[in-house]
Amino acid sequence: MPATLLEWSVPAAILLCATGLCAARFVGFNTLRWGCALACLGTGYAIMLVQASELSPYKQAVEDAFILGGVILACRALQSRRRGQTSCYVDVAVLLASTAMVIVSVVLFASAKLETFFVQACCAFVIWRSTLPFARQVETTSDKVLATAFLFIALVLTGQCVLYIGAPTPLLAMGEWRTSVWGTLIQYTGLLGSIVLTFAVFIATSYDAIEKYRRQAHTDALTGLLNRQGLDSLLASVSRGALSEAAPTGVIMADIDNFKHINDVFGHAFGDTVLARFGALLRPKADAHLCAARLGGEEFLLLLPGATLESATAIAEEIRANFVAQRWAPHAPNSRFTASIGVTLTQAGEPFAHALKRADDLLYTAKRRGRNCTVAGAAPGGAAHGLARFSGMPPPPSRPTPQTSPPVR
Repeated sequence: MPATLLEWSVPAAILLCATGLCAARFVGFNTLRWGCALACLGTGYAIMLVQASELSPYKQAVEDAFILGGVILACRALQSRRRGQTSCYVDVAVLLASTAMVIVSVVLFASAKLETFFVQACCAFVIWRSTLPFARQVETTSDKVLATAFLFIALVLTGQCVLYIGAPTPLLAMGEWRTSVWGTLIQYTGLLGSIVLTFAVFIATSYDAIEKYRRQAHTDALTGLLNRQGLDSLLASVSRGALSEAAPTGVIMADIDNFKHINDVFGHAFGDTVLARFGALLRPKADAHLCAARLGGEEFLLLLPGATLESATAIAEEIRANFVAQRWAPHAPNSRFTASIGVTLTQAGEPFAHALKRADDLLYTAKRRGRNCTVAGAAPGGAAHGLARFSGMPPPPSRPTPQTSPPVR
């Protein structure tokens, strides 16, 4: 019996979803892999409607391979969002096993029901195997949306497998299965899953785009650290008093010494290199619990939740010493650049802005003491103590300098 226009609407709708996902790739959405998965799935459903009994069981094996292949591609697209993608050998083994079971069902048992059950079961297995590990490590809203969509599809397929086992079905010839209630159910299950997946992918990629632009707006392009806007956003997202009441937070304020002179002597491009190198020294210190930011110009900030004044000072000294030890060939092979650092702790119930001001005052104290040193102080009054070791100041620049006192910064 030839397929009706209504039946052809199922693969047409799936292929339309695939086309939309592939086309979205050209406007910046990372949806091509999802589009290819649905294109493979839609092709399988289209082959299912082709009347070619003389090609049995090859036709059934091909259409089911396309359907299962589409599911596998969608699952691998899901896994690509997280590390730990499963081996492709397992997917190939499932595909080959499904094809063998389909051929056995058609040739030995002439049962479209058994064929459908095997394909549904393999699809459900592939989705559960990919989705459960992914769902356990979701972090972003977009990942939650995709995990929910895949779990829904997996539950629907599993429910259908149980239904096929438990519910009595009439004896139908191979050609009659497609037009029966069971054949219609399998077709519209594929359509429902495709529509759910398409909406989930577009929602997830929209969230990804929003997060990407937010991250770009909050990140300093030169150093990769937070910028002032990103720091303000981070502090605003922290619950009231969390920085000062739960545990003391080390506040390290650093400033590259004589940075304007570096720009004047070696050029702004080299000055950017100096800033990037200094930012790289702070970046390993910043993990999920720490925060590093470039406040502007040559001034940097590092927050160390749970640190003591001694441990924060030790970290600041390590950063300062590593910066002094940097080599700058070929542009400034004989130059050594330094930084001045102020270190303090947040006090119980103290606004963070006060601790930031105190760290800045300690930084100015380090400048007045000759630069290239770390000054630490914990008292709210800003009393400084613990003058760090001095290292050799950088050699005279290649250009003569004015005979005026350098600015404090």
